[in-house]
Amino acid sequence: MNSMPVELLPIARDDVNNALVYIAAEDPGAADRLLDELLAAMDQLSRFPLSAPEVLVGGRHPRRYYRVPVPPYNVYCRIIGDRIVVMRLLHERMDASRYL
Repeated sequence: MNSMPVELLPIARDDVNNALVYIAAEDPGAADRLLDELLAAMDQLSRFPLSAPEVLVGGRHPRRYYRVPVPPYNVYCRIIGDRIVVMRLLHERMDASRYL
């Protein structure tokens, strides 16, 4: 199987930027490591789209997402057509149902 392109929604791109800026303020090396881990996770997801666990998020009308853990964050994405769309990057302590 060929790899699928990975696309970040603008809000997901903002999530990544905000996380990196926040972490870099205290520890630039940790921000670099997080970015490396995020890129590796996206590459893995691109090559093996169904390797991430599928989760239901929401109350009365839950939606299906694939959750890719990149501690202390989770990447939430969906497969739409022939591509993987990253919806959000959320800290593991955040209630995903409030942000997805």
